Amino acid sequence: MELIESLELNDFISIPVLLTIQGKEEEDKPAWMEKVVQRVELCPDGTHIRLYFDSLHFIAFPKDSVVSRKENTWSAFDQETFLTYLMEKKGEDSHD
Repeated sequence: MELIESLELNDFISIPVLLTIQGKEEEDKPAWMEKVVQRVELCPDGTHIRLYFDSLHFIAFPKDSVVSRKENTWSAFDQETFLTYLMEKKGEDSHD
């Protein structure tokens, strides 16, 4: 539980957020998706953190990703795959 609390995700749960997963700078940028994160859990094998949108659907990022938080934006960078998981609170300065 301490690991999940250290990720600073509490402010992003149960509110509308925008999510995307981006690769390297030169790669195409995927669309931002509007979601509501219902809960955050460690996956069964303990290697990833899951962000659940309902009882079945989730995205997962490696638990050893480099996490950062800047105002209304949260990110996790996976140094192995070079993927960045981005989440923003939906609002005036977001990608909506």
